[in-house]
Amino acid sequence: MVRAFGYCNDTVDTAHPSRLCRGRERWLDGVPETPTSTVFRTVFSGAQFTDDSARDALRGFRFAGVGAGALLAELFPGSTVSGFAHAGDPRHLPTGLTLEEDWTEALQGGVRKRSSVRWIASAAGTAVDGMLNGEADGIGTARAEGFVVTGGSPTPSLADALYHLSGFADAGQVPAELYAVTAIPSVLEHARALILLHLDKHGPALAIYTAEPLDSDETACRIATESGSFPVPFAIPPMLARWDRALYELRLDWDAERFGEFPVPPADDAGGRWSARSRRIGNMHEEAEDGGDGGDGAQPGDSATESASATGEEE
Repeated sequence: MVRAFGYCNDTVDTAHPSRLCRGRERWLDGVPETPTSTVFRTVFSGAQFTDDSARDALRGFRFAGVGAGALLAELFPGSTVSGFAHAGDPRHLPTGLTLEEDWTEALQGGVRKRSSVRWIASAAGTAVDGMLNGEADGIGTARAEGFVVTGGSPTPSLADALYHLSGFADAGQVPAELYAVTAIPSVLEHARALILLHLDKHGPALAIYTAEPLDSDETACRIATESGSFPVPFAIPPMLARWDRALYELRLDWDAERFGEFPVPPADDAGGRWSARSRRIGNMHEEAEDGGDGGDGAQPGDSATESASATGEEE
């Protein structure tokens, strides 16, 4: 099995945000109403698959084999990382709490109720991964709804901004409504970065929102490689895109003399359409080198991922 680490940099217009994972998640609309703002976003997700068709891919940050705590520590050295939850499980509360508020959550329009805890807690290293996945060593732990990166302890103003971000969430709805995009700029007034856990196919992707561009590609690729994961760039966020298409695009520009053989094996039956297309192009190149007619097929400069950006196609 191949472990891959996908990453993408883009921007989000809070008045007209791009969509999230189709059929799984969408933004909360109009809560709160704020002036239009643009924020920068870096999205990381992972996948585990057997070949470049990616038909059997398990998708989500955890499948990359990269530690979220280690990644955030490298991207924001010397900063404090805190997890937060609005509807936390009172049976699983983290250590290092800086905010703990008990409240009663109404379910199904008030037909049922359950006890919940609103909390903020400091986290570092593997504790971040435990909050991300809701488990550690097979044992259930507190599950965070996101993280904030600050220069010190979270302030009351930050706690208020986080309430507007996730306080009106409806995780039981399909698609789930977890975050209010218009609240992100308010959070960033009190934090260096906001990390949201957007739904991917089999687990959350990790999306870092900042007021200024985050120079993360080199660091992310290094950490992925050190973790035994293959870094794969995307033109659109990985939870929206096709892994087979991204692998196809990366294979076209792969420098085998410099990096060695492409680390993802081709599908045996050419099942993935982008996998098959890559091999057809390779055959055309070989024919051209032999003096044959290479046809009018796609050339190495064609951008499959730019096409993905236009269509927003996902698996």
